[in-house]
Amino acid sequence: MHQDAFTEMHINKDRLEPVDWSIFGFSGSEIKVQGNIKLPVTFGTHPAQRTIMQTFMIVRIPFAYNGTIGRPALNEMGAVVSIAHLKLKFPTRHGIGEVKGDQEKARECCATLLKKKKAAKETFSIEGSDPRVEVKRGEPVEELTKVHLFPGSDEQTIQIGSLLSGKFKTDLIDFLKTNLDIFAWSAADIQGIPSNVAVHKLNVDPSFKPVKQKKCNFAAERQKHIKDEVEKLLEAKFIRQICYPERLANVMMVNKSNRIANLYRLY
Repeated sequence: MHQDAFTEMHINKDRLEPVDWSIFGFSGSEIKVQGNIKLPVTFGTHPAQRTIMQTFMIVRIPFAYNGTIGRPALNEMGAVVSIAHLKLKFPTRHGIGEVKGDQEKARECCATLLKKKKAAKETFSIEGSDPRVEVKRGEPVEELTKVHLFPGSDEQTIQIGSLLSGKFKTDLIDFLKTNLDIFAWSAADIQGIPSNVAVHKLNVDPSFKPVKQKKCNFAAERQKHIKDEVEKLLEAKFIRQICYPERLANVMMVNKSNRIANLYRLY
C-alpha cells in the first residue's frame, strides 16, 4: 500500500508494526518498508461479497495505484482472474461474487505509472523472467566445503561454509549425521506429505467442462525427458495413472540451472 493512501485513510500510525527490512522493485532498486498493518478487505457487492484480513506493507515509491493484492489473498478466496476482461470472480455463500475493473481507469493508471518511471529515470528489467533462458545467478559469500554424511558415498553429501571451524563445525556435522532420517536423496524418500499441501488444485467451478488443448508433438529428446520424469514420479508414488476421456493440458518443460529439463506441469 502506498503511504499516501494509508495517510488518507486516517489510521493511527501506532497500529503499524515496525519492520527492519526492504523489498526490491522491477528495476532492482531497494524500497524501504515503513511498516506492516493488517486490515479487512471486502471484495464484491452485497450480498455476494467476501471480507478477509490482509497484511499490507506501507511503502513510498512512484506508483499509480493505492495498493496491490497478492496471490495469497486470491488463493484464500478461491478467486479466478481474467486480465483480458479486468474481472475477478470468487465463490461466496450467496453465489458467485464479482469485481469489475474499468478499462479507462486502467489505461490512466498505466500511463501515470510510465510517466513516473520516466521522470525518475528508472527502467524495468525483465532479466530472468523467462525460465527457458539460462541467466547468471548470484554467487555464495564464501566457498563451500563438501561433507560426506555416508562414508564412501559421493551422492549423499551436503555443503557447509568453509569459514566454519573448531567445535562449531564439528557440532554441526555431528548434528546433521544424527538427523539423517530427515534428508530426502530422491523423490521416493519424500513420503507422508499431506494431500492438502502437495496436491495442486484449480480454482474453477467443477460443473464447467474443461477446455481441451491441441496436442503438442515433442522432439525425440524431449519425449525421453518426459518419459523419464513421469517414471520417476510414478515410482515415487507422486502421481498415478488416470484415464480421462479428454486431456486437460499439455506437458510444459523448463530448463533448470543444472541443465536438467523438468516437467513444469502435468495434469
